[in-house]
Amino acid sequence: GSNSVLIQKAYENADFLLRKQKRPDFYQLLGISSIASLLEIKKQYKVKAMEYHPDRHTGASQQKQKEAEEKFKLLGEGLEILSDDFKRQLYDEGYDLEAIRERVEAAQHAAHRPGRHHHGHHR
Repeated sequence: GSNSVLIQKAYENADFLLRKQKRPDFYQLLGISSIASLLEIKKQYKVKAMEYHPDRHTGASQQKQKEAEEKFKLLGEGLEILSDDFKRQLYDEGYDLEAIRERVEAAQHAAHRPGRHHHGHHR
């Protein structure tokens, strides 16, 4: 019985590590350190967003346009994550965007249920 729980945990851990490796490095993308202030983040976002803005790559090859588009999209996600303390903390712990959004939603749902006590809190 108890063995399957351990196996399940190992699977979840492996999945977590895989997702952690695959997620974009928003700090690197924005060219900031992991202790950058909100002001720095927003400043660098503007710089990079200009650099990767699709309008600036209209004359480029489709490959380059696609790359710029991807980067531009990631910059937006990076800004969303890093400019929010809760999301940034989760990101720093290794969660990817999908997992962060799930957790934020769960936290919001929990906050919107007044007067109910949580039984059997799962981690």
